[in-house]
Amino acid sequence: MLHRYKITPRSPVITPLASDTLFGHLCWAIRYRDGEEALEKFLQEYGQGPAPIIFSSCFAADTLPRPVLPPPTREQTAQFVKSGFGETQQDLFNGLSAIKKWNKAGRISLEDWQSLKGEYDPLKLYSLFLSRRDSEGEAKASAPVQDSTMHNTINRESGTVQEGGLFVRDKTWYARDTVLDLYVRTRESEAAAVADWFLTEYLPASGYGADKSAGMGVLDIEKDSDFDPASLEAENPNVQMSLSFCAFSGMEELPALYRLTTRFGKLGGDFAYSSPTGGPPRPFKKPILMFAPGAVFGGDSRLDEVGLLKNVHSDERIRHCGIPLTIPFSIKEENFHEWFAI
Repeated sequence: MLHRYKITPRSPVITPLASDTLFGHLCWAIRYRDGEEALEKFLQEYGQGPAPIIFSSCFAADTLPRPVLPPPTREQTAQFVKSGFGETQQDLFNGLSAIKKWNKAGRISLEDWQSLKGEYDPLKLYSLFLSRRDSEGEAKASAPVQDSTMHNTINRESGTVQEGGLFVRDKTWYARDTVLDLYVRTRESEAAAVADWFLTEYLPASGYGADKSAGMGVLDIEKDSDFDPASLEAENPNVQMSLSFCAFSGMEELPALYRLTTRFGKLGGDFAYSSPTGGPPRPFKKPILMFAPGAVFGGDSRLDEVGLLKNVHSDERIRHCGIPLTIPFSIKEENFHEWFAI
């Protein structure tokens, strides 16, 4: 079952609203409410069939990440610019600048997705962008703003500033009443109830991410009761796009187009300030190379049945969720064979 939730940030956010971080918050929520034994039982269900609960990352309302697919050829791009902008040198410059700007945005509106999901084509997307050039300024006005703040490390024993402890903390500020979309896939109604409790009760009450005790990461979350999962899915798909940060055993064997990113995970909850096995805190996970949201996998194999990542921390019990939440769509058959070499 696929669900959508609407998130309204009410404070700056330090930790990005990412799929794997949300999963970590869910694990601690289960641990605090039901105990460690319940959490271990929950984690053991992953890799034993469809995942009980998986998250997407968060996106601006009514948008999705752009699928990572090869761009049009130089000849196709030149023809598009000439037909859409003109043939003078200034027209060509304006057209290529616009394409660069569209590509940099890295997102697609749900309206455009629904138009293209049956036969996705980057050139068709460019045409849709071109038809709405005059509305780009309005979209830019609501973009989040990031700033960096300098902080000092305080020695808690002496109460003084620690020498060499200067560090930078980045914050993301959202415009008033900005809404973000989060997608959640659950295996059955029981898991759906847990996810709903976590998102609509636990997370708004406890806060999200770093410095939540200091007022960061305050979120209002409500379920989108009008959401229809069929609106995202093509009828005869031959590829699927991940909405999550993903990495799992055997992923290298699958045909895929992707952008790589390195995730530097950090333990939360009690393990943020105490070691899982006693002694000094060990909050940092090993760096993990993952596909960023927008990765496209060829074929229709089930990707939500893979397991959680192991060996990501010196404590062997620690796991990391790289299971992707995917939505199916279709591309032209000739493109499919060319891009995925199948």
